[in-house]
Amino acid sequence: MSLHRLLGLHAAVPDPAALSAFYAELGLTGDAASGFAGTDGGGTVSLSEGPFRRLDSVTVGCHDESDLVAIAGRLADGGAEATLADGLLSVVDPASRVRFEVRPAGPAPMQAPPSLVVPNAPGSVVRADRRAPGVLAGARPPRRLGHLVIGSPDLAGTVALLTTGLGFRLSDSVEGVIAFMRCSTDHHNVAVVESPVPLLQHYSWECDDVDHVGHTATALYRLDPGRHVWGMGRHFAGSNFYWYLSDPAGSFIELYSDLDQIFDDEAWETDGRTEFTFEHVANSWGPNLPLEFIVPEDLGTLEAGWARWPS
Repeated sequence: MSLHRLLGLHAAVPDPAALSAFYAELGLTGDAASGFAGTDGGGTVSLSEGPFRRLDSVTVGCHDESDLVAIAGRLADGGAEATLADGLLSVVDPASRVRFEVRPAGPAPMQAPPSLVVPNAPGSVVRADRRAPGVLAGARPPRRLGHLVIGSPDLAGTVALLTTGLGFRLSDSVEGVIAFMRCSTDHHNVAVVESPVPLLQHYSWECDDVDHVGHTATALYRLDPGRHVWGMGRHFAGSNFYWYLSDPAGSFIELYSDLDQIFDDEAWETDGRTEFTFEHVANSWGPNLPLEFIVPEDLGTLEAGWARWPS
């Protein structure tokens, strides 16, 4: 795979200051212009002001200039209008209206693994006369930006641009509903969901484990219970634990841990990829999918904004 990691996203929102303050509560470092990042660095989220919330661009890293030339050729073969200049390839998806950028980048920063704690279990007591370490921990910043989900009025078209053109790999999909794609070993770095208007449906930050997810999400929830959206639960696609909250701009932010990792494409297709069922489309366990996750509460604002936005 010529692509190897997610470098970041840029969003336009009506109030960047409010969203920046939310990121400070979450413990992210950086600023709106340079981008906010987790404790391990890696991908960033940068912001600018706009009349309605809008995902402007997504940037991914490739190995070298030859990858850019190959990607540009595939995009041209597919009829996409891409530009390649000064070590940056750029193409706008006409459906999601997102500008996808690819540039050579070094490997992702090394992540120090967390201390693994074996839990007590029936017939296997490994922690006697002591409380679990997880209950003594507290809220702390997430480790890194993991993935994002884009709403597109043309699911198939956006997926084709990302896979056939840019070189993302398809990890899982529900035909006509959602497609999960990767540009790293993560099960997905970008997913695309069918949507009546283009939008940033959600973006996700990786945590050490389920306790890290719980402590950090709970801290944000207790400051403002209205932020809670969905969770705690465990997804079927990607297998990760999750808790979703709403950010001040109206997009959903996911804190997650224990995402599937794909190192061998053939092994994943043979042993890992599993057919979706009706019960498992949203999650393996946890609360039911809330309606606002499918139909955003600001849908009318988004429709009006895109109607005025230049094509």
